[in-house]
Amino acid sequence: MVKLATDHSSYKQHFVDFWQRYTLYNDEHLEVMSNQMTSSLRLDAYCLFETIQQSPLRQSIFYQDFDDLLSNLTCLEQIVNADQCLLLLLLRQWWREWSFALSMATKKHGQFGMKSNEHRTTESTSLEISKYTSLFAHVPIPLCNVCTLTGNIIRLNQCLLAAWWLHAYPDPQYREQVQQRWQQALIDARINNTDIEPQDYQVSCKNGEQITMEISGTIIGNEFLAIFKDATQRLAAEDILRDMAFLDSLTQIANRRCFDETLHNQLELMQQQLKPLSMILLDIDYFKQYNDNYGHIKGDECLYQIAQCIAATMNHEKDFVARFGGEEFVVLMPSTNAKQAFNTALQIQQAITQLAIKHEYAELGYITLSMGIKTLNRPKAEEQLIFVDAADKALYQAKGKGRNTIVVSKE
Repeated sequence: MVKLATDHSSYKQHFVDFWQRYTLYNDEHLEVMSNQMTSSLRLDAYCLFETIQQSPLRQSIFYQDFDDLLSNLTCLEQIVNADQCLLLLLLRQWWREWSFALSMATKKHGQFGMKSNEHRTTESTSLEISKYTSLFAHVPIPLCNVCTLTGNIIRLNQCLLAAWWLHAYPDPQYREQVQQRWQQALIDARINNTDIEPQDYQVSCKNGEQITMEISGTIIGNEFLAIFKDATQRLAAEDILRDMAFLDSLTQIANRRCFDETLHNQLELMQQQLKPLSMILLDIDYFKQYNDNYGHIKGDECLYQIAQCIAATMNHEKDFVARFGGEEFVVLMPSTNAKQAFNTALQIQQAITQLAIKHEYAELGYITLSMGIKTLNRPKAEEQLIFVDAADKALYQAKGKGRNTIVVSKE
């Protein structure tokens, strides 16, 4: 990088003129002008940029040089609290954008060094700067241009802190994982000659909130352009779709598909923990007669009430309730032995009795449940079908004993 000459006298008077003119305005007025693309403030700031840019002392342009220049000029002018001055902050921001845009325009035309003034047209260069600045600064997604050789941030189109990685990933261990994933994504993109594939990363905001950002990008020579997209809405939509895939729409509890997956996972987990796993299979007594006499709408209401009642009876967060099929439900209880499972079944029975759903075509005159219980003391993943079958046989025995009965499997 070719640095600015240490003698800033050729720029000083232009800077002083600019400074004296616009320090007469308060911050509120400056902010209004800064938001107007054709304001005198922006135009004069660009003229000052052009004056520095066209200097024969310079052969290339990087925004860090302008930071260096501003620091020296503010020292020469003895500007107090320069870092807090809105006018200087605006200059620094705009000069970074314009210098980056100029460097991109230079690359676009195959120029790796600045040509002398006689070989370049100011109007065309200004047009290129305008195009790239407008594109980069106003595209409605966060962008970050980074040097792949040094890892330094070249330019941002949103207000991020200089030590962005440290603030976005305060946990050093997770930050290291993110950096490794990103470096691998860069390597894959170079090998396959493709863009940087999008991946989700957890990001810590200034207010402490944790959000998920989808970060992708494209490689440009020894730089890459990182594109940030808030993945919150996408992930929320995915959660809804996932819930819909595993939710029984009628009873609003887990469906059979969700149960099968949960059972498989719990069998593997319990095998590692060497803890028991219990299952209660439940069936509504005389439900066909209920449907035939009260109608399917009433039958659906009954299924919903029963499902919600069973779910509300569960004692532990890990207890799992699902609709097994038709008028059958299933309860899965990790780390629960047979005695504990039986006590839970008694609680469900009592809750259903208190629900008192009228059923004139049943023996007791209200809805009851038959239940079969099976407990595995040393669960194994390959026992999934055997486990369900044993609970089903216990349920069948409960129905054979007159219904409204609980049977614990002895198999």
